[in-house]
Amino acid sequence: MTAPVALLVLCTGNICRSPLAEVLLRDRLADLPVVVTSAGTRAVVGEPMAPHVSVAVAAAGLDPAHVAAQVTVEHLAGADLVLGLAREHRRAAIELHPRVVRQAMTLLELARVVGQHGDVIADEARSAAPDAEGRLREAVRLAVAERGSTVPPSAPDLDDVPDPWGRDERAYDAAHLLVGTAVESVSRWLHRSAGSR
Repeated sequence: MTAPVALLVLCTGNICRSPLAEVLLRDRLADLPVVVTSAGTRAVVGEPMAPHVSVAVAAAGLDPAHVAAQVTVEHLAGADLVLGLAREHRRAAIELHPRVVRQAMTLLELARVVGQHGDVIADEARSAAPDAEGRLREAVRLAVAERGSTVPPSAPDLDDVPDPWGRDERAYDAAHLLVGTAVESVSRWLHRSAGSR
């Protein structure tokens, strides 16, 4: 049996954006052979989720238990897909482990690629491998390859989820909406790619 597909989500402190994305992705992909983890490029190591995020996660019926971790080369080397919550996190990952350039993008960038090419990628992935793990790995590979042929956003920072840390509740709500919407899009695409829906 092949290993599950490893998704690594990155933000700065690993207490707001990336743990939220991690929890939501883990919940939406629970029926697929996928493992989701998160880390920070300048992590507040050992800290729990920020209170606003923890409350939102618990209100959604999900477990807010979390301990912030600093990203390492080992994290990156073991990931099939690295999803930064902003372009700076993708850059930091590549600086730490240059080979990850072939599997790193932002979460919102992936959602944009999926929105434009998701059906074609899913069809190709389903015909590429006999098992779900292989189909998912092929889908991830194809999605990263499509970055260059995807219509870019009207402004580069639209591929970033703004950091809500230290800001008011509206900033957290805005980040939650961006992350949640992207996660739903990506999760539906991964299910189609795996052939499970």
